[in-house]
Amino acid sequence: MLIIGQVRAFQAEEVIFREGDAGDGLYIVIDGTVRISKHTAAGEEALAVLEANAFFGEMALVDFSTRAADAVANVPTETFFIPLKELRTLIESHHGIALKVLYALCEVLTQRLRETNERYMTVFTLAQWGGGMPEGNLFPIP
Repeated sequence: MLIIGQVRAFQAEEVIFREGDAGDGLYIVIDGTVRISKHTAAGEEALAVLEANAFFGEMALVDFSTRAADAVANVPTETFFIPLKELRTLIESHHGIALKVLYALCEVLTQRLRETNERYMTVFTLAQWGGGMPEGNLFPIP
């Protein structure tokens, strides 16, 4: 049996990684919840709260870039961490596993993109309408 990762435990509010850290691997939530967030001038903006069986840190697998957001344990949380190098080696040597991993990545990235599009359109609509509809105008004037 090939084991390429390890269980990592985190306390509530413990930082798993910070935006800008090296993308060194993929995490899978075993138990607990993980908050993915970015910091803005207004404070922390939660992008997602991930529960058991969700994975995060996958962008490093695709583009080798640094972390795009913070990951913080909301409550005591266990994750399974797969280092990037070992994961890439596994994908390159086991094509059946590679297809499953890449398909799962595509599913999650597609869902996250759809959610981002919906958030963007909500913000855009609120900004365009200014919180209310102008009297006598069905469409806002830019």
